[in-house]
Amino acid sequence: MTKTPKLTKTRLRKGLGLSVKNLSLFDAALTHPSFRNENQFAEKLADFDRLEFLGDSILNEVICQRLYAGFPQADEGMLSKLRSTLVSQRVLGRIAAKLRLHTFMRFGKSLRQAMKTPYKHKLMTDALEAVFAAIFFDLGRKKTEAFILKHYAEYFDSKKLFRLDPNPKSTLQELTLKRWKKIPVYVHKSSSKGITTVVSVDRKRKASGFHKIKKESELKAARALLSLLRREK
Repeated sequence: MTKTPKLTKTRLRKGLGLSVKNLSLFDAALTHPSFRNENQFAEKLADFDRLEFLGDSILNEVICQRLYAGFPQADEGMLSKLRSTLVSQRVLGRIAAKLRLHTFMRFGKSLRQAMKTPYKHKLMTDALEAVFAAIFFDLGRKKTEAFILKHYAEYFDSKKLFRLDPNPKSTLQELTLKRWKKIPVYVHKSSSKGITTVVSVDRKRKASGFHKIKKESELKAARALLSLLRREK
């Protein structure tokens, strides 16, 4: 991992689409504590972890409001599941990677050398939340909300959102219990290439998934059946 170029307002404008006023806030949001520990001059920066803490809260508020307005038929349980999906590391990581946030980050030397694929690292999701807080302090709530919703826009598509469900087996079971008071049944068939899982509620309502790993095969089958059941009237 090469040394990160100096952070400038021009880089932030071109890379993140932000016309910032207070550069030091973004410097703090994009400087990991490991770098601060190795460089005394960085000690004056705002605390990364505190910014991440606030950014996480801001993100949750924005997402909750958007879900409440966009899914009027969803009950509290479904809204909670959708929120958990949207604020998960999986989605945050995708957004951070798309923004190439790792090219802005500063890490301590030892941590930087240990990170073989920095754009996939959990620290990128933490940094993204810290950036949300930096935008909030520097540009205000409206700009923060606009930035978040802009980069989350594709994930509010209902089909894509449900596909991103990190626990489709649990969601499927809740749905089948609610509609038919039944628990889905999983049947596995192994071959030299992998495992095929067929999940069913009854003879008509069934779907399958294939993967080399049993757990992944079950998740694929559950997602497929959820997709079928949601299309039922």
